[in-house]
Amino acid sequence: MTPPEHLEGLQSLRALAALLVLIGHVRAEAAHYFALDLPGAALPWTRGVDIFFIISGFIITLSAARFAARPGAFLWRRLRRVVPLYALFTTLMVALLLAAPGSLKSTSLDPAQIASSYLFLPYERADGRIAPVLSLGWTLNYEVFFYALLALCLALPRPLLACCAGLAALCLLGPALPQTTATVFYANPLILEFTFGIALARLWQCGFVRPSAPLAGLALVTGLALLVVLHQTALPRVLAAGLPATVIVAAGTLLAPDRHLPLQSIGNASYALYLSHRFPLRLGTLVLVPVMPAHPLAALVFCVLLVGLCLWAARAVHLHVERPLTARLGPRPTRLAA
Repeated sequence: MTPPEHLEGLQSLRALAALLVLIGHVRAEAAHYFALDLPGAALPWTRGVDIFFIISGFIITLSAARFAARPGAFLWRRLRRVVPLYALFTTLMVALLLAAPGSLKSTSLDPAQIASSYLFLPYERADGRIAPVLSLGWTLNYEVFFYALLALCLALPRPLLACCAGLAALCLLGPALPQTTATVFYANPLILEFTFGIALARLWQCGFVRPSAPLAGLALVTGLALLVVLHQTALPRVLAAGLPATVIVAAGTLLAPDRHLPLQSIGNASYALYLSHRFPLRLGTLVLVPVMPAHPLAALVFCVLLVGLCLWAARAVHLHVERPLTARLGPRPTRLAA
């Protein structure tokens, strides 16, 4: 089965994942600064990241099929897609730390952390969290590691199987390895979510399931419900979030009809939204919180305004920054680009 140039369902999935992360961060910001117990605290907003990881595994599987025996070209295409915008916002974060360090909560100026951030290497901060200076970039550390591993495996007879085996071995052997920042970070079972995406892509390539709008809707609702229910359990994240996220991604890939679906424009700008939203969110907080009363209705208005501001800013970044940057580095990628 020949992969098409794009899958409409993937754009909607990206939008869903980015919106979950955005709403979760805006809600948490409002709860903190308004000192209120707002609805939704128990919902797994940040599990949109797990959806992103599985989407990545799916997309990279299709991309790898086009770059067999060309690991350099494969890796360059992936880095060309993710590095420019990430480097830009990392630099903006460093500039803000230098100009106004007090304006950014829980982030300090640490030269070693800054260097590791640009190199996509895990770094343990003073508070014990392993994250780059642009804290959202912890997911990019996993992404780039996944790209590099698969690029190495492209020289092998069965690259996808070798990549999955490598990720599984790392998780299994992790506890027996010296406990450094790198081994703790990369041996996290969360990296197995990439293999879930690989499995879905192989099913899609084999034509295992035929598109069906009713089945896609049912799978989406089931996946979201499982995401909420399993979030309340003691299951490890790779199961509590990874399995429901796999069902959600299956809904948008294996089952979704190949036609225009909702939230496409947000999906197009999802990478820009993910990386940029902390900046308008922080700006909006500094401007609005001092002039708004500590009341639930005011907090709701704050959330609506900030979600809208972040979406507007992401759209502008996508059109006027991300696309021109990517175009300067080579041919415009297909919409299968993660």
